[in-house]
Amino acid sequence: MGIVTDPAKLCDLFLRRSTLQDDKTTLRAHERDLRERVVRENLTVRKVWKEELSAFKSGVVREEFDKAILAVVNGEVKHLFVWKLDRLSRKGMGQVGQVLDQFDAKGARLVAHMDGLDSSIPQHRGLFAWLAEQARSESFNTSVRVRSTKEERKLAGEWPGGQPPFGLRENKKTRHTEHHPKEYRLSREIADALLEGKTAMEIASALNEKGRKTRRGYQWRSSTITILAHSPAWAGLMPKHERYTDKAGRERWRALDEPLTGPDGSPVRAGKGVVTPGERARILANLRSRISFGPTTGQRRGKPVARSLMAGRFKCGRCAGPMTKGGKQYRCYRRVHLGRSACQGMAVLVLDIERVMERAFVKQVSSFTPEHALYKELASRWLSYKDPESDTRLMELSASLDEAQARLKSLDDAYYVLGRFKGAEGEHRYEGMRSAISAQIETLSAEREKVSANSAFLRFSDLEEMESAWRDAELEEKRMLLGVVMHSVTLLPPPNTGPRSLWELMHRCCFHWVGEKPQAHELDPSRAMGVSWPDEYMPHWARAA
Repeated sequence: MGIVTDPAKLCDLFLRRSTLQDDKTTLRAHERDLRERVVRENLTVRKVWKEELSAFKSGVVREEFDKAILAVVNGEVKHLFVWKLDRLSRKGMGQVGQVLDQFDAKGARLVAHMDGLDSSIPQHRGLFAWLAEQARSESFNTSVRVRSTKEERKLAGEWPGGQPPFGLRENKKTRHTEHHPKEYRLSREIADALLEGKTAMEIASALNEKGRKTRRGYQWRSSTITILAHSPAWAGLMPKHERYTDKAGRERWRALDEPLTGPDGSPVRAGKGVVTPGERARILANLRSRISFGPTTGQRRGKPVARSLMAGRFKCGRCAGPMTKGGKQYRCYRRVHLGRSACQGMAVLVLDIERVMERAFVKQVSSFTPEHALYKELASRWLSYKDPESDTRLMELSASLDEAQARLKSLDDAYYVLGRFKGAEGEHRYEGMRSAISAQIETLSAEREKVSANSAFLRFSDLEEMESAWRDAELEEKRMLLGVVMHSVTLLPPPNTGPRSLWELMHRCCFHWVGEKPQAHELDPSRAMGVSWPDEYMPHWARAA
């Protein structure tokens, strides 16, 4: 028997399963049925096309489907067999009709075996259209049901699938996360190191030196540690997911760094975590404190550790160059490194200038009202340092409030613009839904206001509390607070020799406050007006060279 080359005697088979979890034995059964049909029609199978993709989702690139159709259009075969029409497409008559038109133009046929359809029979065209639309509708309804079911399960705290982060696993009975017996101890060591303030690079290096491996047997990287720390599931919280399209055009879902919030605005628990939500907030605050963003690219990068309060903000009044800390003094950088030809130079005691900066900061901030933008920024920054749990809760409440307000707007649009709530029953349903969302907004707003009020870093009218907050702050915290309100300060040369008071030193400080023009480079006694000096500051004198 010779090799068949006549396209009229050749046919291709197209087999598809939508997910990798479908039973492959089903495809073998489909192929067997189609081959029996082919034998009865005295045809020869040229090629079997197999696909493991959704035929409904938008953006999916179906290479095997395209090749199977192209083989018929190019005249390589005259027949394409599918087990059922929904195995070929679930996008309705829009796609199926296009295929039928292409086949008709080439004198070819599409056969849907179990549906009893043959495109070479004119009367079957209407049946193809009906079944194609039925398959499309079925996929749409299934998609809606599956998505709705998954969302309900996630809101109920059931793990949505996939592997939880290192240190955790899914309990198949309860569908909640639990501690992984082989990974939890190491994951907790990582968490403790992060809470101690160690960097992700330090932790990864230590783990690799000990020969510890990731879940997949790889070496640890700083990025692996960082991703782990940002995962809400690591703290036993349900992660929020977003849809995206991968490089192959397939629709995918990925977990975000923020937790899923329930209808009441609280994060949804997924089960046990390696860390608590409060520990996660402190870890993220530590990580944020080490990151800065490029001024032009906006990309994240490591932030160098500052060793002095005024680094980067203190300028020499003789040459406008930077003043840097060396021992007990700030000195002109150009004078120290380039010599007298670059700048005559000057120096000031670190203790004295930093006390002057404290009094200047207190004076400036005490002039703000609670509604002032910089006051709000100070409160927000202070909260992220001193109370990261409240800071995280504040962000969650804000996100939930935005979502609730968006839902209310959509509901009003549906009622007033689109007219979707008709009759007395529709009116009653609209009022009930609006009342429920409004109540949620009111509750969320009240809690956000309470968290904000209880955690503000200072009271603008309470100087003692403000001063106490400043003195108790760490160096990095003081730099953060000062940076909110001050761009820079230029120290003018001393007018004469001899010991000078702190308020005289303040006369020589030309401040550039945020939101204001830089002060003139001239001595100004008014800068020290209204400033109270603690008793312990009075005996100290600044000695400028």
